[in-house]
Amino acid sequence: MNPTINFQHVLAELSVNRADPCEVVRELISNSYDAGANLIRYAPLADKEGFIFFDDGEGLSRDAAADQKISAYEAFFSIGESTKTKGDGIGYKCQGSKLCFACQRFLVLSRTEQDDQWVFKIVENPRDTLTQALDISPRKTAKPWDTLSNFLGAPGTQTRRVLNEFGERFFTDRFGRGTLIALLGFDTENYKRHFLLNGAPGESYLYNYVQCCTRHGDVRQLTANQGFRPSVVKAIVQNVRKASLEVFANQGYVEIPFGFPYLTKDTDAADPDVKSPSEVSKLSDGRFYDRFAKKINFGGNAYNLILAIDGNRRAHEKYAALGRRGDPRSGIRLADQRGCFVASSGIKVCSFTTDLFQSDILEDYKIFGDADSVTHYLFVIEGQFDLVTNRNALSRAAFKVLHEPEFLRHIKTFFDESQRTAQSRVFTQLIQRLRREHSAEKRDQQIHQIETAKAAMTARERFRISVPGEDSGHLFVSPDPGEENMVGALYASLGRWVNDENPLRHLWHNIITFSSYGIDSLAIKSGKNDLAKDSLVAVEYKYEFSNRGPFNHALVTIDLIVAWRATLGENQDIRDEYGCTGVIEALEPGVWRISGIEDEHAGQYPHSVTVISLRELIARTFPDTRFVAARTNR
Repeated sequence: MNPTINFQHVLAELSVNRADPCEVVRELISNSYDAGANLIRYAPLADKEGFIFFDDGEGLSRDAAADQKISAYEAFFSIGESTKTKGDGIGYKCQGSKLCFACQRFLVLSRTEQDDQWVFKIVENPRDTLTQALDISPRKTAKPWDTLSNFLGAPGTQTRRVLNEFGERFFTDRFGRGTLIALLGFDTENYKRHFLLNGAPGESYLYNYVQCCTRHGDVRQLTANQGFRPSVVKAIVQNVRKASLEVFANQGYVEIPFGFPYLTKDTDAADPDVKSPSEVSKLSDGRFYDRFAKKINFGGNAYNLILAIDGNRRAHEKYAALGRRGDPRSGIRLADQRGCFVASSGIKVCSFTTDLFQSDILEDYKIFGDADSVTHYLFVIEGQFDLVTNRNALSRAAFKVLHEPEFLRHIKTFFDESQRTAQSRVFTQLIQRLRREHSAEKRDQQIHQIETAKAAMTARERFRISVPGEDSGHLFVSPDPGEENMVGALYASLGRWVNDENPLRHLWHNIITFSSYGIDSLAIKSGKNDLAKDSLVAVEYKYEFSNRGPFNHALVTIDLIVAWRATLGENQDIRDEYGCTGVIEALEPGVWRISGIEDEHAGQYPHSVTVISLRELIARTFPDTRFVAARTNR
């Protein structure tokens, strides 16, 4: 017997990403960089809901290298097979190209340095037909421009404009080698919003997605014009390879700049409105900025730490195309570009803000994990991090590196050095201001909560208990829903006033613990004065108690339930969450007993539980007590 693998099911799962529609573009760009491309082109096919993607990389060879069991061409169509080596490229898990198969039909057209002609393969309904039985042998063509034209069929106006860009001259002048992929009928959410670049291309989703979320938006591409020191730029950027990436929009190509869009210094140095964090009246109005970066070595690998500080107002003004609350703009959110992120091979992968600043090692910078703090900075930890299959999250091995104490100490050293830099005091002032405002905010919140609680007291139900020898009596307020601890406090404190002559003294036990051993209290039975096991009672407190739902403790472990209000029916069943049931018996006003406890296998327990309505017990124990009803307008 052998296991059966449903490749169609696996392919269907791999090929569609509803949460990140342009992930297919991200993966194709990564593959292009891995293939050594110098030119990458993307052109949407609006009237066919598809696109053409081209790069002049090494092409898809049909010959497997000596150390590979599969060729690049075969790997393109295969699941879990790749010609790439871990660490040499982002696409070594060979899953990204499968996103191309979420369409009605696709064309792959390629040429290597060794080929005398172009080769191509067309697949119809790939998610249904791309099985192990499909013959993927390519065909040769001397006129790939005709192959592409025939594949696209009768073009609409917009597709015809694109097709003109991929005519004979393009193939003879620009396509000496490389790969072209064309998709039609792409299965995605809101194709027009995510894949077209009409109007102002720089304001489109795809343009900003390429800059912020792909290999072309490499976070290692730092410049002195952005405020980074020249020595840092030289150390980090020297091994970063860039390609030219052009997108077709408005009847022509527009080039998307290489590198993550860190804000430049522009003319801020001469702008009197640019004040330091300590000078602005409201930190959220800050236009301050600063830049720090460093290359570190850990575990034999190189990592880059990049900190770009841009005050909240500056980021809102200069990232004009990025969406913010109530205004989606391009659809790429500004909030998703603020805070701490991990990047692998230059690609910003996922947020790491919460995880990073929970570390005790970074206690001095814990404030940077606060929700209000992240609006002022972008901190990137970049390296050859291992990712999960779809490369949208970190693997366990990557998390292990990021949580290593020594690695975290490298980050702390980087932050400490950034504070000591002679160029600026922005970072230090930002931390001091954030701490001060955070402390003030927390203090104001506590003051507000206390003032609100005080104001609410006059609207709550209250009562007075008269004690012999005292004229005015003692004032109490009744518990509110959720205040089980107050139920316990009242029961414990009022029980001290009940003398032995009171006929209800047997219902008032002496509370000796709170919140211990998994229960609310332990008490000494009324009439006892020792800590012997038989003298102790397990007590649970409830605001309201009934038999409408299961009790959240095992009935056989509790001796007494004290509820502010209790509603239990005579001779009715009550059950707990552990499979036991019991029968309710009314003993006296506001007092019940649960007995006859059995488990689900009919096993019996010689145990009973007393249930008390504390409100009724107070009224009966202290007959002069008068309850003043709560005001309904609170």
